[in-house]
Amino acid sequence: MCLPAARPRLADLTGLALSFTCLIHCLALPLLLLIAPALSRWIALPEGVHAAILLLALPAAVIAMRDGWRRHRRLVPTVFAVSGLGLLALGLSAHEGWIAVADPEAADRLMTSVGALTLAAAHLVNWRWRHRGGAHKLPA
Repeated sequence: MCLPAARPRLADLTGLALSFTCLIHCLALPLLLLIAPALSRWIALPEGVHAAILLLALPAAVIAMRDGWRRHRRLVPTVFAVSGLGLLALGLSAHEGWIAVADPEAADRLMTSVGALTLAAAHLVNWRWRHRGGAHKLPA
């Protein structure tokens, strides 16, 4: 059982892990599939993996950014997190065909990769500012 103070830290760690998992999935898996097409039947992921990652990343980001705001009062991590989550949602939308794009796979890969990096940056900045202490807080 997590102590209340440990939850935001766990949320940041979870968010980072999910962001990097997403990035690896979006960049490394297609490269692997290009190099070894025969492996695709063994490493194909279920169709719902994009939605599952987004549904896991959303509460992790909310918990982490809320605690970060309480400690450092800076909006930058939250703006990055919202942008990253938005790009992940757009990538999912392109992947599922919910938005019209010329190349859905390329749009999905680009938006999801940039979104995952942006969300990871949000968690890293939030983590750093949250653990710096009160001396680095902006005036209210």
